[in-house]
Amino acid sequence: MIISIATGPWLPVPSVQGGAIPRLWQGLAEEFAAAGHEVRILCRSYPGQPQTEVINGVQYIRQGGLPQSTNITLDLLKDFFYALIHFPTLPPADILVINDFWLPVFAALHPKAGKIVINVNRFPKGQYWLYAKTTFFAAASRAIEEAITNQYPAAISRMRVIPNPIDTNIFSPTCHPRLEQKEKVILYVGRIHPEKGIHLLLDAFSISSQTNSIAKLRIIGPYKENQGGGGEKYLYTLKTKAEGLNVEFVEPIFDVHKLAEAYRNADLFCYPSLAEKGESFGLAPLEAMASGLVPIVSNLCCFKDFIQEGTTGYFFDHRSPNAAKELANILNLAVTNSRQTYQISLEAIQKAKGYSYQEIAKNYLAEFALINEK
Repeated sequence: MIISIATGPWLPVPSVQGGAIPRLWQGLAEEFAAAGHEVRILCRSYPGQPQTEVINGVQYIRQGGLPQSTNITLDLLKDFFYALIHFPTLPPADILVINDFWLPVFAALHPKAGKIVINVNRFPKGQYWLYAKTTFFAAASRAIEEAITNQYPAAISRMRVIPNPIDTNIFSPTCHPRLEQKEKVILYVGRIHPEKGIHLLLDAFSISSQTNSIAKLRIIGPYKENQGGGGEKYLYTLKTKAEGLNVEFVEPIFDVHKLAEAYRNADLFCYPSLAEKGESFGLAPLEAMASGLVPIVSNLCCFKDFIQEGTTGYFFDHRSPNAAKELANILNLAVTNSRQTYQISLEAIQKAKGYSYQEIAKNYLAEFALINEK
């Protein structure tokens, strides 16, 4: 098969500015190529990256590209014109995978570009009637599948849950037993944005620190608005809240090997997202699990696809008026009960192995083969 993957105008591929989606499609594309398929990634141009090149059997074709803002209406308008300008240049293919808002609409007018597969990594906002000509919807989680079903029942027969993969060769436990440290490190990795609930995590850590002084909180991620962060003002608010606490803010890590090492240098992982309609899957908790960390997450449906309470991680009720106190109790439990935390860590590692690029690529290729037969 000839497979094209269009990643939209915002982030470069390979990823040099972060972004889980560019990373996962680079990994899947390389698996498709290793299986003998002709694979292209159609992505934005970026300084230092050539217009065309081949990496690990995957051809990269780069053109255009736009800076993302915090204004959704403006971004939708920019994406509209990006899709309008670039859809006539889509090369011939059997399958066209799209991770973009407007491109599926215009790509339907260019049938030689391939049968359209939409990788759904965001909650639908009523737009799915625009995608009537789409052949297949790959929903990242059961929560996404349910949301699309409710908004656009016509998609049901053309949809399946295919979870996002992680690179289990990179995100893996340390080969050597980690020395028992007196100070336990609680790690957050992700965008520094209000919807991620980091302010709630700081409140919980403050409560926890009153009875448990053996933990340190490390926060890693981008805060700049053009990288999806909440901006300087939000970062200042967090740092003010963290005064007097054992909290470390670290610049974003875009190198996956260094990021994996950051996971391995921690003891627990906390992802307190408040994004009810923003979290589609949650790659960071899964990467943490693969690296041997026990995840503590908010009670969002998407996390329940791979985290089981008390077995592969912990949930706290982020909707509760006492959410910070509840999260603090769980942090204390996980930090002090090392035997239970170790057992959960082993289960988490095993669970994460099922989300490797190799396994998820097989699921996609099986669907592509069925689509091609029609």
